Amino acid sequence: MIGKIVSTCGGVYRIYANGVRYDVFAKGIFKYRHEHLCVGDNVDFDDEHFVINQILERKNELIRPKCANIDLVLVTMSVVEPELSEELVYKFLTYVLMHNIEAKVVFTKVDALRDCSTIERIKSDLAKIGIETFFVSKDDESSKEAVRRLVKGKVVLFMGQTGVGKSSLINAIDPAFNRKIGEYSNALGRGKHQTKEVILLPYENSFLADTPGFSSLDLMIYKEDLAQYFPGYEKYYTQCYFSNCLHQNEKQCKIKEEIEKGKLSKEAHEIYKKLLNELEYRQERYK
Repeated sequence: MIGKIVSTCGGVYRIYANGVRYDVFAKGIFKYRHEHLCVGDNVDFDDEHFVINQILERKNELIRPKCANIDLVLVTMSVVEPELSEELVYKFLTYVLMHNIEAKVVFTKVDALRDCSTIERIKSDLAKIGIETFFVSKDDESSKEAVRRLVKGKVVLFMGQTGVGKSSLINAIDPAFNRKIGEYSNALGRGKHQTKEVILLPYENSFLADTPGFSSLDLMIYKEDLAQYFPGYEKYYTQCYFSNCLHQNEKQCKIKEEIEKGKLSKEAHEIYKKLLNELEYRQERYK
């Protein structure tokens, strides 16, 4: 039988297949072959002996949070508590896009914000590069309905800091999920962890992935990779005069030309340069 791993705990894999959940184990051959199973995997399993026989081919795999076969990532960011970090928005987007997964951004707790100029500007900047942005308010049912339409028929992963409202948003999509909601700690300056592991929640013909929050993310890439995968830059990357252009001081840089035309964001480029300074060159660059 074919099913999807929706959660794991202590070596037991919960599989969802044809509306039924099965708790199964993995055959020892997986450990021998150094093959790992993760949430989101589609697997062939024996529903009589409750063992997994085979992992089907993955379309993608993320290391953090650890999951596979994601159709859409909703980068979920709070505008208050925790304070909005535009840098983290672009960092998350870079991470998702370099795995060739579609990404959109959801801003939560918008009703608590007095001045919306910053998030409106970020929305405009992201729209220029084809990334949709959604604003969700606690009492605005239409904003929640927009997210419900967005997730239909897809495996959707909610990614963001602890306390931004990922679990709350999932509960808003379907209150029956009743996901435990964390609180924001002023003393710690961050949210309190409630979701401890990645879990896929079946929703109509979709799956919603609730994930542990994290406030920092190491991209584990080189400067040359960032120059290619930073949101919006992949479209123009091959049009720069120099094939290894880092979009800083190089002449005939297509990225800088598009910024001057207003087609790419100046603010985003400042974030790009900051992230670039945190990364190393590929070793081959020195050879």
